[in-house]
Amino acid sequence: MRSQPSPKKEVSAGFFRSLGGTLLLLATGSLWLTVGLWPNARAQALGKIVYNDYGYYRLNLALTPGRWWALRGLLLGATLLGAALLAGSRQTNLLPELRAAGRRAVNRIRRWPRPAAGIATGLVLLLLAARLWYVLQYPLSTDEVGSYDFFVAHGPLAISSYYPIPNNHILYNLLVWPGFALGLPPRWVMRLPTLLLGTAGTVAGYLLLARVVRLRLATLVTGLVGLGPLWVYFGAVGRGYFIQFGLLQLGFFAALELLRPATRYRELAWAAFVASSILGLYTIPTYAYPLVGLGLVLAIQLTRQRRLIELVWASLIIGTVSLLLYAPVGAVSGWDRLLGNRYVATRSAAQFWPAFRAVLYEMGAELFGPSLRLSGPAWLGAALLGGWAARWLLPAGPRRQTAMLAWVLLATPLLLMAGQRVYMPTRALLYLTFAGYLLLALLATRAARRATRPFGLFRWPLIVAVVLGTGGLRLYRNLPQLRYSRHETQLLTQAYQWLRQQPTPRPARVWLRAPLQALFFAHYNQTTNGPHPHLTAARNSWPGQAYDFIVLGNRFPAPAADQRAGYRLAYHDELISIYAHR
Repeated sequence: MRSQPSPKKEVSAGFFRSLGGTLLLLATGSLWLTVGLWPNARAQALGKIVYNDYGYYRLNLALTPGRWWALRGLLLGATLLGAALLAGSRQTNLLPELRAAGRRAVNRIRRWPRPAAGIATGLVLLLLAARLWYVLQYPLSTDEVGSYDFFVAHGPLAISSYYPIPNNHILYNLLVWPGFALGLPPRWVMRLPTLLLGTAGTVAGYLLLARVVRLRLATLVTGLVGLGPLWVYFGAVGRGYFIQFGLLQLGFFAALELLRPATRYRELAWAAFVASSILGLYTIPTYAYPLVGLGLVLAIQLTRQRRLIELVWASLIIGTVSLLLYAPVGAVSGWDRLLGNRYVATRSAAQFWPAFRAVLYEMGAELFGPSLRLSGPAWLGAALLGGWAARWLLPAGPRRQTAMLAWVLLATPLLLMAGQRVYMPTRALLYLTFAGYLLLALLATRAARRATRPFGLFRWPLIVAVVLGTGGLRLYRNLPQLRYSRHETQLLTQAYQWLRQQPTPRPARVWLRAPLQALFFAHYNQTTNGPHPHLTAARNSWPGQAYDFIVLGNRFPAPAADQRAGYRLAYHDELISIYAHR
């Protein structure tokens, strides 16, 4: 028999030197390719990109020749540091641990009963089919269009350093760019990485969960979570949230492994935790929320085991490499652009506290189910009492540790939002659905264990019925939203085609006070051939000069008679009115 890695009491500093050196070299290598080899003039040209933020704007870059050379100096210094750390490190157990973990995973899957393996395979295929259907049926969203037009279409340099609005999920957009370079249609450019990597992440998370809580419970949790409308949607659209969740799952199970005093895979777990944390932060900075929760549990438990120094080394690597990856944003766009995210802006106490509970209830309905009356209170109740229930109901062991870690993930955002007085966007808290359903499933199955023992033969059929019934009902209820999105996109394309078909002696000059149309019309200009209208978008109510056409959103007040003198209403639909110059 092949020997297994033996448990170790403490990971050596040499391992962290090797890990830090490797990650530094990988980070600097990617930054040299995307940023460092380009001249300053090419970076300065990013200031000519037009982006949409309720009007068309160009970013006043923070870049100067001095900052550009300082960035290159930082990359060179980090490269040399990574090489020095790697050269001075000794051989680690990382690869033997990885091989051993892979063999055990394969053996575990081979031991699954054939019917259970068939159900697991069927669930993965069902999730893939649901996401593929959303890929094909859901129109491109505003965030996808913005990412495509402002970042992906301008190449890796823009993706890595241009940050006018917080729409740039840098790691995801870098993964997207090869599809753009190959000339794929925008839908597939933006969505193919989510579909492929998200499915791979689902399989990996499913297997890791089955390792901890057994296959039946893993099937129940994966099915209930994966067939939620919000999850199917973000598992299909071209944004970084689903990739980030896959990274969080990797960090979650790595943290569970690190909590075990006698684990044989400590170096592998630390490598997975550190790498997933860096990539999660580089995808979207809001990964800091779940990372705080995981780090808090690790700090408490490793202090008890007298291994806190390991977390210190890991945190140093995560912080250093993450800051290095964001250094191009700071040099080119300015650190204020990265840190001044209006979606998580601090509110005054008078604004925040009166609406906090209502906001949480709305978040709960989106994350856990359609009922405001049940989902919000259930989230708050689980966040307050979930840890106590886990300690009372679950015996000491992997399931209790899993439940406690899920509870911390569930409760941490409430404390952080309250402490910062911010309303975190629901999409950035997508992982709470996983943590909530996992905690609930662990507690419910333990409480019902004796009652269900006589019905053991029916457990699999019951799980399949619950997953299919609940998931099917929730997706069915989401169909009106899908139909409306398709109808809205049809109105957008019809209005744009109407403008292009109007006879004018030159490209039509169009003024827009309609944010959705301003975004999509510019996207259609960029992705279609032939003459295009010249677009101007602003926030003021009426232009100060003559235009061929004025596009006004129906949610804005109609212009006064003296304002629209010289114009006639030429086009109208549910979203906009278009006035043509007489």
